[in-house]
Amino acid sequence: MKNTLILTLCLFLTHVCYSNIQKEVNIGFKGMEFNTFANELYNKHQITVYYKEQWVKNIKLNKSYTDLNLNNIFTDILKGTNIHFLIRGKIVVLTNKQDLSQTFNLLKQEKITVEKPEVIQSDIELSKLQDQEYKIHKIGTSLGKKKVKLFGKITHFESSQPLKGVEIYLPNLSHGVTSDKNGYYEIELNPGFYTLHYKYMGLKPCSRKINLKGDGRLNIQLINEIRTIKEVQVLAKNDNVKRTSMGIEYIKAKDIESLPSALGEPDIIKSTTMLPGVESAGEGSIGFNVRGGSSDQNLILIDNAPIYYPAHFFGFFSAFNNDMIQEASLYKSSIPIQFGGRISSTYEILSHSNIPSNIEGKLGVSPITTKAFLNLPINKDKLSIMNSFRFTYSDWVVDKIDSKELVDSKADFYDWQGKIIYKPNNNNQFDLSYYKSEDEFQLHSDTIYNFNNFVTSANWRYRFNEKLKMNNSLYYSNFSYDMSSKDIESNAFKLNHNVNEIGFKTYMNLEKNIYTNIDFGLESKYYNISPGEMKPNAVNSVVNYSKIPEENGLESAIFIGAKHEFTGSITAEAGIRYSLYGNVGKRDELIYKDGITSRPNVIDTVKTSSGLNNLYHGPELRLSLNYALNSSSSFKASYNRTQQYIHLLSNTTSISPTDTWKLTDRYLKPQVGDQLSLGYYKNLLDSKVELSVEAYYKKIKDAKDYKDGAQLYLNEHAENEVLNANGKNYGIEFLIRKQKGRFNTMISYTYSRSFLKTKEESGEFAVNDGNWYRAPFDKPHNFKAFFSFKLSRRFIFSTNTVFHTGRPATYPIAKYKLQDIPIIYYSKRNEYRLPNYFRTDISLLIEGNLKKNKAYHTSWSFGLYNLTSRKNAYSVYFRSEESFVVGYKMSIFGEVIPTVTYNIEF
Repeated sequence: MKNTLILTLCLFLTHVCYSNIQKEVNIGFKGMEFNTFANELYNKHQITVYYKEQWVKNIKLNKSYTDLNLNNIFTDILKGTNIHFLIRGKIVVLTNKQDLSQTFNLLKQEKITVEKPEVIQSDIELSKLQDQEYKIHKIGTSLGKKKVKLFGKITHFESSQPLKGVEIYLPNLSHGVTSDKNGYYEIELNPGFYTLHYKYMGLKPCSRKINLKGDGRLNIQLINEIRTIKEVQVLAKNDNVKRTSMGIEYIKAKDIESLPSALGEPDIIKSTTMLPGVESAGEGSIGFNVRGGSSDQNLILIDNAPIYYPAHFFGFFSAFNNDMIQEASLYKSSIPIQFGGRISSTYEILSHSNIPSNIEGKLGVSPITTKAFLNLPINKDKLSIMNSFRFTYSDWVVDKIDSKELVDSKADFYDWQGKIIYKPNNNNQFDLSYYKSEDEFQLHSDTIYNFNNFVTSANWRYRFNEKLKMNNSLYYSNFSYDMSSKDIESNAFKLNHNVNEIGFKTYMNLEKNIYTNIDFGLESKYYNISPGEMKPNAVNSVVNYSKIPEENGLESAIFIGAKHEFTGSITAEAGIRYSLYGNVGKRDELIYKDGITSRPNVIDTVKTSSGLNNLYHGPELRLSLNYALNSSSSFKASYNRTQQYIHLLSNTTSISPTDTWKLTDRYLKPQVGDQLSLGYYKNLLDSKVELSVEAYYKKIKDAKDYKDGAQLYLNEHAENEVLNANGKNYGIEFLIRKQKGRFNTMISYTYSRSFLKTKEESGEFAVNDGNWYRAPFDKPHNFKAFFSFKLSRRFIFSTNTVFHTGRPATYPIAKYKLQDIPIIYYSKRNEYRLPNYFRTDISLLIEGNLKKNKAYHTSWSFGLYNLTSRKNAYSVYFRSEESFVVGYKMSIFGEVIPTVTYNIEF
């Protein structure tokens, strides 16, 4: 009662003191909108009006007002509506259906008992945040500029994580902007009063009223959408139509949790194989092929550092714990100018970059793996440390795989990934990321395989001002493997292979204005490869020691690019990247007669100089054009040239831990890819459904293939086994996707072809008589369908179906004897195909109790992989049995694989 009387008395005294202001108001004209009326009240009379925009959107003035009492003006304007008002001095408060004048009536006061509720700090902070919608924020200082700039950062209220792709728009203007991957946005406007709206899918939209006088900052926090009674959908427009670049797919870690997987583990890399134009290299394997390219033509980055073998457990598990991942971007066509070194795609994976208010963690347990994640804030909003750890106890799974080659086999792995984030202020952020993994397995013999990854990167992001930003990265990546055997002492051996890469990159972005962005920078990387070392592994071993000399190479590049919006419908992006590569250090090189790289043609050996030699360089152009037909559809075109100076030598179609990496040299030329793409993009049903069609044609110069019977192990002169070939890939991709609402789906169909042609058109090294032949990754037809149903707030059911043409294969087609020696005659290379591939999976995600104030949250994930128990062929091999050649098909998963995972999150 006492508090109410004091508040009432204060309001009454304020009213008396300022009553003279209410009598001299001159404002308005017939048809003036209420927003404009409120703005003019503030400009002319410094009177502030608080209200929600949706209450007054249909209210307009019927006349102009001269020397009238403010109370009478509002009474006249709001007549016939449900809007009430309360005037106290220079403040006017509007309410919907609730008359505040009754609450603060001085003549009638009833006795009110006020119970003081328990208020926690988070509720107070949320209340303060919600109050921001009713204030007019004064931004900047007036300096007489015609154009001023509003900028800021948008974050999630609960996690402080930056939000990418938030839509910022003004209803009365024709343009808006979206926030970048660090949550920053910037918009250029005339000085004046505005109401800005902020929208992001899944979060509550908000608005801010501003008085923009000069350049200034306005940071925004968005909160989770609270749904009551019935479901409310918050929709944000898809930028697939707006953006200039083509062939880009953004993947959120949350999006793949309900995606069925081979062994029940969410996998950020495997999820890419559900995208059009991306094919799995084999059943359950990590290697993937993009638009007909080989696995080594994909650059995979984790926090700006490359990883060479992103796999565990024969390729069935990704290298990364999904709980550490924030998002990933796959660039199939318009590869950004700052990326280089591979000719098919760049896959950029980013770990979490938020500093939470409280400790965050997650524990997951399945019959195969256990994983843990912890994000520990050390200093609020400034310093945090996050780590994830995962290990497997998977030997029993190996016993279930129907393969004679895996009898008496075993496999184990672990990985550790972490990140330290330090944000001393708004302009600086320092990250230190690190990753370590180790695998050990044994395949149907006494041979033990070990392979290891160690990757680390230091990143510094600095903002000179709101226009100029800089990203610096320094990284180191190591991949090594060894094979060893010592059960038979006389044959005991150990074989090692090691790849090291160290590099740095400086990348700067200049936002010249709202129409023009400029990117520029430089990078350099140093390669060190130990191709192989064989040594005896026991005292009495007769294995001879041998080691292939190390290879060293230096690759550098400078780049610059710009994006410009010419009109409201045409946007162009262009850039050039100039790369330079050379071998480093002395090495012996063979000279061949007539350039034919075979042992009988060796005529001399030369030693290279100690500096750079075998130099290769050239420009890499990037061009993109977007022509917007309207706000929901557009045409795009792009051209990319990329160069690759490091190659994976492998006789298998998927990545194997015993493959050999090889640098470009005198005879193994850099691979050069030229790709032209065209596409049409359409958003339907108020941007709920995305439709796209992309066609591409790619030429490859100096693609790598192999001579018949190539021996790649411990071969110092790999040019004797490797062929430089020309390649051509082309295809068309169709995609329809819905990512909003309770029912989500993605359906794609791709028709694609991939061919190779050796440069030798005749002679013993001319494959298929010098004609075009199918590349190992040529799969013409590929259909994928993913469906997700949100049955309730706790239950999500998902299913996916995959069909594609079998990959090419070379079969024996005849057997004969020559002088009593049996000889098998093979078909032309890749003339036949493996059987077509088909698979259906289902999964059910069950969330625990959805109460907000819980110490932890739980969930269950159940899945069935290969629901139809189809025996898809991983490979086909042949044996000579008496007078016949008999073929056998090997399947990795020939039956349904059930999976279950239990997660605890806090």
